[in-house]
Amino acid sequence: MNLAQSNGAADAPLLTRRDGAVFHLTLNRPETRNPLGGEMVERLEDALGQAEADPAVRVVAIGAAGPAFSAGGNLGNVADRIAARPDADGQDPVALGNRRYGRFLERFAGCSKITVVLAQGAAMGGGAGLVCAADIAAGLRGARFGFPEVSIGLVPAQILPFVAARIGVQAARRMMLTGERIDADAARAIGLLDYVFDAGQDWEEGVAGMLRRCVDAAPRAAGQTKRMLRGLFGQQRWHEEELGAYLDSASRCFASQLRSEAIEGIAAAKARRRPDWDAAPSVS
Repeated sequence: MNLAQSNGAADAPLLTRRDGAVFHLTLNRPETRNPLGGEMVERLEDALGQAEADPAVRVVAIGAAGPAFSAGGNLGNVADRIAARPDADGQDPVALGNRRYGRFLERFAGCSKITVVLAQGAAMGGGAGLVCAADIAAGLRGARFGFPEVSIGLVPAQILPFVAARIGVQAARRMMLTGERIDADAARAIGLLDYVFDAGQDWEEGVAGMLRRCVDAAPRAAGQTKRMLRGLFGQQRWHEEELGAYLDSASRCFASQLRSEAIEGIAAAKARRRPDWDAAPSVS
């Protein structure tokens, strides 16, 4: 019999629960659409480490509380982030914060366990990037997915390689440059999702069956298969030698954009008006 074991307070940003061989992580800030800010990323890193260290865990599944899976990065404290001064090494704190999420995605994508994301609602920006970084992704039919960064003057810095790896460069180009939102069926059609279930019993039974099939896989064989897949087409070299430097550079680009066009883009979004890009501050 599988016994569910829960850790942490019910109001914690991230809830964790082991149910047999499945380690569940639940984003738990539904009132703000589960943003992937610094605290949430820190909790995700810690929980993933716990799952990786537990030999009884075969599957790591990330879901969310509330109607949305995740709205992506936290833009509620932009002024404070822009005002933050460089650290003792002269590194930009905005870039460092952005890069931390990329390190988590690297670790999540390279996890030896089977990784699953369960998107029961909208996943935007970094939230959609998290979906793309999983081995297997399931979505509720009413969920929507998109990458709105350029519409507010930002760039999809840390998620871009993981999105392109899942849906292909051209689909990533189209979605990221247009900011198009797509529904779950369209997401499945381009490979962003592997499964789409209707709400209610179909979702519960579909997810349970999918997780059961993952658990039934021999753990060493599954881990070896993941390593073999990662060794195809030069991916191993890319992940080990090039991806880190790419994401470092992307984090600096993100910081530059947050201090320039995004000031106008975020202000326009809050005011529900079209941005005036000519009025945006230039990069200092």
